[in-house]
Amino acid sequence: MDPEVRIQQFRQMADADPENELGHFSLGKAFLDAERFKEAIKPFQRVIELKPGFSKAFHLLGVTLDKCGIRADAIRTLAKGVSVADEQGDRIPRDAMADLLREWGAPVPAFKETNAPAAASTEGVQVDGFTCLRCSKPSGKLPKRPFKGPLGEKIFEHICASCWGEWIPMGTKVINELGLVLASQQGQDSYDQYMIEFLQLEEVT
Repeated sequence: MDPEVRIQQFRQMADADPENELGHFSLGKAFLDAERFKEAIKPFQRVIELKPGFSKAFHLLGVTLDKCGIRADAIRTLAKGVSVADEQGDRIPRDAMADLLREWGAPVPAFKETNAPAAASTEGVQVDGFTCLRCSKPSGKLPKRPFKGPLGEKIFEHICASCWGEWIPMGTKVINELGLVLASQQGQDSYDQYMIEFLQLEEVT
């Protein structure tokens, strides 16, 4: 999708529901992808205001600040993000932020000596060795693919039933607020992009 179209869609969603952290996160990421770095800062900051535990927002805000030449602020943001992610057991964003801090020669906050996994969700199917990519918890796996195709397969393999359940009402909000027509390819692509960002599947190939 054209970057400017994505920016306008996500701006519309953020404006329509200022308390929706996903709209601000998606807008910030669209600005970041379009290399409009200064404009990406405020949306990511708003995400953290709304949801202080949104560790991926710390990661992308740190990257954005560095792109703007504000490395000192980027380091402070990533250091805070590492601690937030570690506290929640969000290992993937935690390790990504820690790697950036090391690359920049900055100190990395100490991880907990024991980072015990949270109790497994009572939803879904318990599968030995399964850890949800989004919440980094050994939550119940979906009993089956939520829909056909490569994206449905990625969700089945990487996302727990609890996180998928969080997406369902959010997906409805996306459709209603953006007026998406899923029968059109553009509407379906927009919906899928929101889903990918909400479930943090961007880096899954």
